[in-house]
Amino acid sequence: MRLIILFLSLLSFLQAQATININSNNSNIKDFEVSYFVDTSNKLEFKDIKSMNFIKGKNKDSLGVKVTNAWIKIKISNTSKEKQTLFLHQSLAYKYTSLEYFEVDKNESLIRKQIISPNAILEKNQLNGADAIFKFSLDSNEFKTIYVRQKTPAYFFYDFSIFSQKESTKYLIYEKVDAVLISGLLLALALYNFLIFISSRYKEYLYYSLYLTSSALWIFYVYGSMAHYFEIYGAIPLRFNFGIMIAPIFLSLFIQTIFKTEIYYIKEHKLLNSVMLVAFINFIYGLIDFTSALKIMPLALNYALIIFMWISISIYLKNDKLIKIFLFAHTFYLIFSIYALFYYIGWVDVNYVSSHGTSIGLILEAFLLSYLVSYKFKIMEQEKEEDRIKQIELKLLASTDPMTKLYNRRYFSELSEKILSLSKREKKDLSIIILDIDKFKKVNDTYGHQFGDKVLITLSNKLIEYQRKSDIICRYGGEEFVILLPNSSIENATIVAQNVRKLIESSRLILPSNKEFKFTISLGVAQIDIDKEYNIESALKRADKALYRAKTNGRNRVCFEKRGNNRH
Repeated sequence: MRLIILFLSLLSFLQAQATININSNNSNIKDFEVSYFVDTSNKLEFKDIKSMNFIKGKNKDSLGVKVTNAWIKIKISNTSKEKQTLFLHQSLAYKYTSLEYFEVDKNESLIRKQIISPNAILEKNQLNGADAIFKFSLDSNEFKTIYVRQKTPAYFFYDFSIFSQKESTKYLIYEKVDAVLISGLLLALALYNFLIFISSRYKEYLYYSLYLTSSALWIFYVYGSMAHYFEIYGAIPLRFNFGIMIAPIFLSLFIQTIFKTEIYYIKEHKLLNSVMLVAFINFIYGLIDFTSALKIMPLALNYALIIFMWISISIYLKNDKLIKIFLFAHTFYLIFSIYALFYYIGWVDVNYVSSHGTSIGLILEAFLLSYLVSYKFKIMEQEKEEDRIKQIELKLLASTDPMTKLYNRRYFSELSEKILSLSKREKKDLSIIILDIDKFKKVNDTYGHQFGDKVLITLSNKLIEYQRKSDIICRYGGEEFVILLPNSSIENATIVAQNVRKLIESSRLILPSNKEFKFTISLGVAQIDIDKEYNIESALKRADKALYRAKTNGRNRVCFEKRGNNRH
């Protein structure tokens, strides 16, 4: 019997709540023991609660999604020799509909009662930013118990601290700075991506900007910055939960756009549509019954998280270039969000990571998705450049002779008309040379067409080597070549023709028998009358007549022709 009594006494001692001992004028107590009782009936008053069995807990905790009404008991004693004035902070008070404080002495007699209702206009001045602060005093060696009844529309969290006046002021200054920094950073990224959308019109930047904005607004509310720095409480800021409700819609649109799921990943595209549908239904339900929508919101968010992860893995297995970055980003977000979810439902202890898990996951995801967007933009620019080069190559292919790489006859006709118009406008001389290889048929018949092609290529290279930047050279057909010389009189063009003739005459090729082979060309020159001639064809005919004379007069020579005046 004595053993049973001893066991029950020991058990009672282990279950007893520890008392907080104050022994300094600069108190800063952030880690202590409390006890709590969940009022499932929502009817118990203070006179009823003192006889209830409280459960030991920590000063920072979550009692889960279903709890909306609970009592917290804090025992405190002044072990110093001086009277202490203390401030009991509840840093999550902005989320509650009401907080009732009951200060009792060691005999459980009520000394004072105070009610703070963040949703009521008259009570808002009792909050200090996001915090409800209960001020009380303890004489030397005095013991008191503080009961706090808290009511919330959904999600029961609490975070109590005890400070002296000096420490209380310091805490209020720096308490919510981290949430401001995170929200500000997300909004800055959102603005940056929106400006890129304005300039580029790529929709993925718009959807990503909206996703960051909705997430940032939710963080600004949920971590107390709105209440703490702007003293906005109650139903209006609570509606900022709409931000996290609609965030999956924008993220789904972002994924659909950046990975072009409608074209390449049909099944994944349909699943993303289902995420948007669920999120939209949750949002519409929130407009009708916000409290109930808030309670089912975790289900919608968890569905979105699971679908996003499944889609990431599915696309990854199909070897998409960009999905690795998204998968990495979403994995970070998923890990931290699940950890935060466990905190919300009361499965893990409160710490900075668990209580801020969603925001930490969001900021990591934001940085990685920013990299994803910039990387996608880089790929798109590379693809544009490759496409531009291909277009240039196709245009070049259509405008050049494949063997000699000189302009072909069709493109020369287009280009020469533009040059003629420019010469007319600027009143500058324009001349033309036509040339062909002497006895080229004999070369082909004697040494074969392969060697004949080699002669053509050699001639082309020599012409390119000698030409000025402004000159236009084309293979006009067979062994015929044409050179258009802007800003050149017939005298200058004739000099050019003679120099080309001598250059070719001095060139040598090696036959298959290792013997040297040389060839010559004949050239005809004409100057275009820019005042009377409206196309190149008439001047080209005159140059062709001069070429014919060069051929009939012994080849390997230059002839030129003007209207009514022939010269050799």
